[in-house]
Amino acid sequence: MMDKLALKRLTASDLTFFEWQHQHIKAGHQKAINLNADVLVDKLFPSLPQFAKEYDGRIPVDLFIYGPGLQPELNLQRKIIKHGAYKNWRLDGEFIHNPEDSPDRFNVLQPSDILVCHFVGDIAPRTIRAFFVSSVVDHDRKLHALLAACLGGRAMDKIEQRRLEQVIAEASPVAEHPIRELLLEAALEDAALGGPVGRRRIHLRKSGKRLSKSELKNARIRAEEIGMRGEEIVGFHLRLQKETGKIADFEWVSERDAAAPYDFWFHGHNGEKVLLDVKSTTGEFERRIHISLSELVAMRDEPVRYDLYRLYDVADSSGSLRIAEDLRGFARDVLDVLDGLPTSVCCDGISVEPSCLQFGPPIEISIQPEPNDES
Repeated sequence: MMDKLALKRLTASDLTFFEWQHQHIKAGHQKAINLNADVLVDKLFPSLPQFAKEYDGRIPVDLFIYGPGLQPELNLQRKIIKHGAYKNWRLDGEFIHNPEDSPDRFNVLQPSDILVCHFVGDIAPRTIRAFFVSSVVDHDRKLHALLAACLGGRAMDKIEQRRLEQVIAEASPVAEHPIRELLLEAALEDAALGGPVGRRRIHLRKSGKRLSKSELKNARIRAEEIGMRGEEIVGFHLRLQKETGKIADFEWVSERDAAAPYDFWFHGHNGEKVLLDVKSTTGEFERRIHISLSELVAMRDEPVRYDLYRLYDVADSSGSLRIAEDLRGFARDVLDVLDGLPTSVCCDGISVEPSCLQFGPPIEISIQPEPNDES
């Protein structure tokens, strides 16, 4: 389940999804927001058309709306719909009404305002976080201008997490602005893996919004799937090394034994056996790394070298890799400290800043399809 981000320039017909605009701007009776197929399918969810057939072209989604301005989260249930005559897909369902506690909330939205869509799902969206950014609301003006510049003349386009983070940083909205929720990916990843730093940052965020059980569950699922994707990419890298004669052999151990305290081993041509564990993130190299107690014990006690492979900027078929070799000394120092805990206390693992380990230079990996691969 990979998160996907897109920008959408709203049209008058898109705004008919809102009851007030439907009544006042006279832009037809669409009652939906268009989601361009060249983005939603071609760039984000290529398997969506086939998946949608199982749902008769109507896919339910959990919709979370933020904005415009500082307006807080509003949770609704809607659908993504594709009928045969439609060129594009639509975020559809009942009108979106102004909430009782904010009776004018959506009235300021107008054509050319920006929608930032955060899609959560693997082969199809199952959650959409929709951030509406207005050109006339003071707290949105600069952010709107920068997002519009990103889109250029396009109606909708994919945007990478890192690029969006740069835009938000440049716009520098107030601490309470809901768009800052999209800056919490690193903290949410850390929290999902049990890290206290990430949990504390989320708990203390200025918006006051708390982390729901479903959000934490989704983050854990995402972390597991990113971990598996990272192992697949490293497996491809090791296969290439074997084919080019750089290593003699290797095995993907965790594929057959999920409880193993390492993911792979490989043999060098000098007969040396090396164990390695893969730690993956879709974010930057500097994000915290989580190492379990069983991994630490294996690092210290196994009679062979144990390396850590840090895979970052992970995408569907690529990533950047840096390797920290032979962590026996590091594990010994950490376990010496943990051994000082009371006998009735056991630590499950640790979180580590990559700067405390000696990593080698980056290696770029991109999985290439087999010659007979139709995809």
